[in-house]
Amino acid sequence: MPIDRYTGKRTRIPGIKALDDGRHLVRVVRRDRGRRRETRAIVDGTLADAVAVQEGMREDCSPRTKSTRPRLLNYGLSWLRAHSVRLAPSTAERYAGAMAKVCGGGLGAMYIDALRPGDVREWLAEAARAVAPSTANGWLRVLRQCLDAAVADGLLAGNPARAVKALRETRASGRRAVSLDPDQFRALVTACQSPPPGVAEDLARLILCLAWTGMRMGEALALRWTDRQAGMLRVERSVWRGAEKETKTDDPRIVVEVDPLRDVLDAQRRWLVETEHPGLFSGLVFPADPHRARAGATRRGGTVRWWRSTSCTAKPLRRLARTAGLPELSNHALRRTWEDLLRRAGVGDLVRRSLAGWRSEKAQAIYAGVSDEERARAGAAVVRLVAPKSGTRPKSTDRATRATKKKGP
Repeated sequence: MPIDRYTGKRTRIPGIKALDDGRHLVRVVRRDRGRRRETRAIVDGTLADAVAVQEGMREDCSPRTKSTRPRLLNYGLSWLRAHSVRLAPSTAERYAGAMAKVCGGGLGAMYIDALRPGDVREWLAEAARAVAPSTANGWLRVLRQCLDAAVADGLLAGNPARAVKALRETRASGRRAVSLDPDQFRALVTACQSPPPGVAEDLARLILCLAWTGMRMGEALALRWTDRQAGMLRVERSVWRGAEKETKTDDPRIVVEVDPLRDVLDAQRRWLVETEHPGLFSGLVFPADPHRARAGATRRGGTVRWWRSTSCTAKPLRRLARTAGLPELSNHALRRTWEDLLRRAGVGDLVRRSLAGWRSEKAQAIYAGVSDEERARAGAAVVRLVAPKSGTRPKSTDRATRATKKKGP
């Protein structure tokens, strides 16, 4: 069947659509002697590859000029094509989306050697009106890296984006910011052990695995039975858009298999064997539902993929939270809860970072939270520290009072 301009889903980059089979449809529109011309191509690769192909198509279609001064749009796409080979596929797509947002307005049309901090500051202020400060700051970080390369290439004397201060970010809010205390955590575990109607048992066990390990969702979906070794779990892979990749920080780690988690994994194994689940032969601990996996293969026209979608626990988590009387949860709320429970248990920062897979203290601090109970205990600890010791009376600092007591009546 021929592919037309309406095929596929929109991406964050104009002129590029994602097809169902994992490929991308790239379109470039130009004016030739007053007439509208359109060029299309199918790219078998990631979104970053499609961006690079789109750039090449634009260069082929654009008239040659004598000027050698690159505009930010052209240089940014060239830099992205060279830089994305060192990035994970998900990170490369995020960078491509960021460059599209940076160059989508008037900033992309400027000559790169004409950029000034004021131009970047004005663009950042405009972006802050449309998106959250953390999102705009992410775009700014990508622009800084791009212009660092321009400085290294001799196109700029200094990086104007480095002179622009990032926006002030607020802490996470909503269900991502929820952190359960020990009593709430026990309530969630109880609800998962006897899941309510509408929550599949294997999904409840997947949620328990997230709760007892603090793993990222993609890491739990990529977990294999061969990763269980001597009471530990080796976290080496992740799942992103129906394919395996390296972990987010590209740093394999080991997670302890505590007794409750061991019971969960043993129950999952028994269930896969007893039900003769066809996904058992994939080696995955939490394979997808057979009907959904086969339907996806039919839709794509390819082989069956047994990786679950990263959104598979969204509805079950909401139902479990309502059953347990908890606030609305997300997968990241479970990861935040794990960090807080480890800290309350007295586990040191270094060990917590190793277990959860954080690369820096700054990344770990994003998930940190302090409860009202801990604040109250901290205040009481200060009072105990400065309070007079038992059996002693505070000495008076009033000289007249001390003199009176010494002379007597």
